[in-house]
Amino acid sequence: MFNFKVREAPLGFKLLVTVFLIGYGLAQALGSTMAYLETRVINPSAEEYFFYLKPTKLVSLSHPHFFGYATLYFLTGLLFLFTERGKFLKTWLPAVTVLAALLDICTWWGIKYVSAKLEILTIIFGITFAGGFAIMAVTILYEMWLKKGKVN
Repeated sequence: MFNFKVREAPLGFKLLVTVFLIGYGLAQALGSTMAYLETRVINPSAEEYFFYLKPTKLVSLSHPHFFGYATLYFLTGLLFLFTERGKFLKTWLPAVTVLAALLDICTWWGIKYVSAKLEILTIIFGITFAGGFAIMAVTILYEMWLKKGKVN
């Protein structure tokens, strides 16, 4: 049975994972800031932002977000599987995080073509994937660098 744990990893692996998580954490923070500015400062609401967004622009936003979200949360979830958290959390948190991120993008289309009331789903999914990433990233970093004691 493969029993690798992140806290047993060599220094090079730990440094690479740390830079990866910090980089993606910064990207997530900047993306959240941009979303806020676009839907609350530049435009008075998400409804107005998506109303004026051309379908080609929505496609060009969705495509890299689907790719980036899937990659980011998959890789973070994969690393999370090698922590010492319980089986239930390691089973469901990565999957829910990836799913929420992908559904978030789907709600952009819903806001534009169905109803602005779907913005609540964007908020819920955004909190879910950002929270899932934060939990996984902090757990990984904690176990790699700070956790003491015998490895399970």
